Amino acid sequence: MWAITKQERSLGFLPSENSYKVNVDGSSFGNPSRLGFGGLIRNNLGEWISGFSGFCGIASNLHAGLLAIFHGLNLSWSSGFKAIICESDSQLALTLIAKGLDRFHPHEPVINKIRNFMYFPWSLTLNHTLRETNECADWLAKHGAANDLHLFR
Repeated sequence: MWAITKQERSLGFLPSENSYKVNVDGSSFGNPSRLGFGGLIRNNLGEWISGFSGFCGIASNLHAGLLAIFHGLNLSWSSGFKAIICESDSQLALTLIAKGLDRFHPHEPVINKIRNFMYFPWSLTLNHTLRETNECADWLAKHGAANDLHLFR
């Protein structure tokens, strides 16, 4: 089961018991420029479970946001979590994931990798969130743009 929703106004919310919230963001020092991605996973009490950041070359802001979503979902799945709410402040990335793309679109490979997670045996919701509620993921993404891959536990 999966869904994509838009969260208009919120100061953030906690997931239900046995669910995990994954906040992700991409960062670029220009467009195109050095890209970073980052994110964090929290439990239903808001406690830090894991975080990640990484450098992903030189490309567009959109590519960084898509890579952040991919790495957040990949880390969640490999950690064995079965109920995920993934939040990104990139409405464009979420829209492209929801509608899919033709095979000639430059971001089609990473979008298809993200869409594949929707068919895994778990509960997955992709939400749009406001930039103001995504500050920790933003910091991790900026860290990633300036550094290499890191996993924080």
